[in-house]
Amino acid sequence: MRILELSPSERIRSRRVFAFFSVFNAASFLLLTGNIITLYLLRLGASGTIIGMVSSFTYASFFFIFLGRNIVGRVGVCRLFCGCWTLRYILVVPMVLSPVFVLRGMPGVGFALVIAGSLAFQIVRGIGMVSNSPIIGDVSEGRDRGDYLSVIQILNQGSSIVAGLCIAFFLSSDTTPIGRYSMLMLAGVVMGLVGSLSLFRMPRHTGSVQSQAAENLFHSAKRAFAQKSFRLFMLMFFLVMFLAGMGRPFIIVYAADVYGLDDKLTMYLSAIGYLGAMLMGFIAKVLLDRLGSKPILVFFTGVFLLGIVFFIVGPVFRHVWEVFLFLALGFLIFNLGSFGQENAAQAYFYSAARPQDQMNWGILYFFVFGLGGAAGSFAGGILLDTLEHSGFSLMLAHRIFFILLFGLSLVALVGLCRIKGYGLYSVRSALNMLFSARDLRAIILTNRLERTKSFEDERRVIREMRTAPSEVSAAGLLMRLRSPSFMIRSEALHALESNAADMKTVNALIAEVQEHEYTTARTAARILGIKEARGAVGVLREALKSEDYLLCAESMVALARLRDKHSIRRIELITKVTANPLLIIFGAEALRIYGDMDSLGVLMEILERHNLARDIQNEVILSVAGVLGMDEWFYPFFCAYGEDSRVGLLNLLDAPLRRRKGAAGVADEISALRGSLQSAWKDGEAARLIIEKMIALTPFPPGKADFLRRVFLQTIENGGKDRPELRFLLTAVCVRYESLEDT
Repeated sequence: MRILELSPSERIRSRRVFAFFSVFNAASFLLLTGNIITLYLLRLGASGTIIGMVSSFTYASFFFIFLGRNIVGRVGVCRLFCGCWTLRYILVVPMVLSPVFVLRGMPGVGFALVIAGSLAFQIVRGIGMVSNSPIIGDVSEGRDRGDYLSVIQILNQGSSIVAGLCIAFFLSSDTTPIGRYSMLMLAGVVMGLVGSLSLFRMPRHTGSVQSQAAENLFHSAKRAFAQKSFRLFMLMFFLVMFLAGMGRPFIIVYAADVYGLDDKLTMYLSAIGYLGAMLMGFIAKVLLDRLGSKPILVFFTGVFLLGIVFFIVGPVFRHVWEVFLFLALGFLIFNLGSFGQENAAQAYFYSAARPQDQMNWGILYFFVFGLGGAAGSFAGGILLDTLEHSGFSLMLAHRIFFILLFGLSLVALVGLCRIKGYGLYSVRSALNMLFSARDLRAIILTNRLERTKSFEDERRVIREMRTAPSEVSAAGLLMRLRSPSFMIRSEALHALESNAADMKTVNALIAEVQEHEYTTARTAARILGIKEARGAVGVLREALKSEDYLLCAESMVALARLRDKHSIRRIELITKVTANPLLIIFGAEALRIYGDMDSLGVLMEILERHNLARDIQNEVILSVAGVLGMDEWFYPFFCAYGEDSRVGLLNLLDAPLRRRKGAAGVADEISALRGSLQSAWKDGEAARLIIEKMIALTPFPPGKADFLRRVFLQTIENGGKDRPELRFLLTAVCVRYESLEDT
């Protein structure tokens, strides 16, 4: 349990402080440990092994996290973090003096200061790193964790881009005074101190957890690695960081050694690489919380593989600008994939680790992070030196190097596909969404919905989501069903109607029917019928008893769509006895969908009512046609009849002629049929004869034929002959099943 949990206002303040710190820390980190150190060492004539060793310090720092674990209980999580981050910028000051000694003819001292300063910087960083996971976990806690972590990445990479461009401006060429490196390092120290001192504004209890400090690290590690899924993730994470350590420093070496680019152009490439990492932040910000960390981790590994291809191909160019453009694209994609892997892996870790495990498991996470990166940097430097000393050309040595990197990345890709997923979607489903314009739009709209601040904005975004149905947006819409606002719930339901209904959606709709009578229950009932949710039959049956007549009406139609035969007699009774016009209309529609011939008695009885409104009468007539299985055929004729009764009747009587076009004597037979039908309804006896003939010629079974005869004759006797629309219906039935030979 937390000693003292951050309040919402404290979390907002902590997020702002941490974002401010991230901007200055990222720029400072680049100036003191990034590619500038690689370029500086190359300027001093360092070998690949030395460059790999110094690059490995960044990852080796995580080995000292165990020392921090022993200190944090006495100092506190936040204090340790703030103190170590400040102290490391003080300890790195001697490295600033390295160029001074080089200029005085003491390159050995210059090398030593770089190595000692870098090592001291990273050791203290490693001690403070024990606080990193609980602090970030606490500050980023919430449904928007992936979004916030991506924002931090965007700030980090944006700051790195600015710093990289400034470095490129100061390092104009190979003749750049070496003293400028000292100035840039000094700027890194100053910016680092500004960022670190700002951390003291965070609440002191940020990241504090009781059980984290109480549990023994060994027992916690044993419990973590006892989980097969976590064990596989850490193995794959080691491989991912091994590949990052093996690749990141040496794409700089590749640009400088293979293509001979000067420091300025190389730093511009480095800045473009950070632009790729920044682009990664925007992509992860949109996708990470929606699709889950595992699919995004797999996606960025695929991008990483694509980036490596650029350094394998390595074509020969005639102009420097061609080299620069080619490598710029390679740097962009490589860093997009590499930093994307790191960001997604961090989000995956927070999904896998409970809050009370974040400190101890975080130590394991960063230990593996450092071990993999350090091993990769060492292995990369040694491998590259070995290849170059084996007689291969620079181009071929680097090509073999990156081919091996590509092969190991394929192994990582396969392994990452097998780790446990904590999101809603499988890797395949998530990748399909990534390449679907509709799903991407749904993701963007869902993110916008999460950030809405006003009632009208929320409604507007939900309405837009109707045009982009996707299972991605369903979770956000289901959350809106908890809104106290009828309008918001109603908009969310209409948007859900265009989405596929899974079990979670169906359960939410059922709850809506049960809990929101008189408001949105009716819409939920309609959607349950449209989605053919068989599990909703019970609650829809209960809804037939509701005093909310709109809910009752929608439930009747929904049950008919679900083919619930148990409810048909209940629906017939409601339709027969009610005086509510809407219930009659919906009941008639439900009976039409059922298509049960026994329901004709109820429908014809309604048509006998003398005070029946014309709109209701027309709906019932269409229902009768539906029960008889001729609604699709009858509807166009009925529409024409409503516009002009004479034209509609003539069109109806022409139907047999069109159906038997070219048959001998058809025109005469049709003329006779017209005459008999047009005059038949003038007296009841003629109407009776027509009905008798019609029933005799229908394909209905004998029992049903007798039922129809009884129902229709009863309608005629009760005044149906005075209803022109009803006469038109019976005429249509006669025409539908006419036999011209017996006319």
